[in-house]
Amino acid sequence: MAIMPLQMLAGAAKEYSEEMDAKKQQAADILLAQQKYLMESGIAKLTAIKKGRKESEARIDKAVSFHFDRKAALALEMSGQLEGTLTRLTKLKEDPEKNISEQSVKKMSQAILENVPPEKLAQAMEYAIDSGAAEEVTAEKLINAIFSATTSEELGLVSQSVSDISGGEGLPSVGPFGLNLLSLTELGEERTQKARNLIEDRLKDSLGRTLTPNGYVFDEPTEANRIIEKALDYYVERRGDPLLQVDIADVTSEISQKLDSLIQQNINLNTIANDYDFSMNPSDFNPNPQPTGPQPTGPNNSTTTPSNQSDEQTINDNNLG
Repeated sequence: MAIMPLQMLAGAAKEYSEEMDAKKQQAADILLAQQKYLMESGIAKLTAIKKGRKESEARIDKAVSFHFDRKAALALEMSGQLEGTLTRLTKLKEDPEKNISEQSVKKMSQAILENVPPEKLAQAMEYAIDSGAAEEVTAEKLINAIFSATTSEELGLVSQSVSDISGGEGLPSVGPFGLNLLSLTELGEERTQKARNLIEDRLKDSLGRTLTPNGYVFDEPTEANRIIEKALDYYVERRGDPLLQVDIADVTSEISQKLDSLIQQNINLNTIANDYDFSMNPSDFNPNPQPTGPQPTGPNNSTTTPSNQSDEQTINDNNLG
């Protein structure tokens, strides 16, 4: 009869042991599931970061194929404008009526680089060079940390690290550039003529004209056409500005307003045609500049003191010799 308690005790011990084993197995399964989740989510984040960097590198390479300077392309990537710029350039390239000017692309590259803080560009280049090796090290460290964790507390620390994964410092950001993508296309003779016609149409009333059965003629055709050509030169110059901050359509309005301002100052068309540059503010234009420096004197200069001799004496002097 004394053996019964021992059997019961042994049975209870076995049951307790099995229960503990089950709990340990359950804890191990939970730990393994957590490790698996952290590894998958962490690797997914790192993969997305790596994919983003590769896409960024591909965009920069494509920009270089359009003749952008690599540093300028990197700066556009920093500003978030590179993808949109490439989309526009691709459409322009596919348009048979438009040609992308290699020289204009290089001009835009130079303008971009002149507007990027050198320290940010250096930081971006360093990031681009070091990012590949950093990705591999980060992934390796992450996996080692996950499977080295043997307790919930240790795994909790790893979980926080996974949550903090965001690509590190990444590329430094710069403010957007006011890009004038129209400047990258060649104007061509046909489009130049259309621009001239548009400018003439805006200026014709200000320049003065007379209606005829066949249309109109300028009252001062030589001066009017000279002014139109100078206005066209200014239009083409502004159109080619890679960082133009206004719509190109506003340039014709600017030209018209400047001409009207000059005319309101009673400046004649001949003076405007010969001396005015549309890049100038009309209020800064001086139609009668004063000569500077010492003025020459002599028999052919108006400042020479008139002779007191009579006209008869002058004739007689000229007949001498």
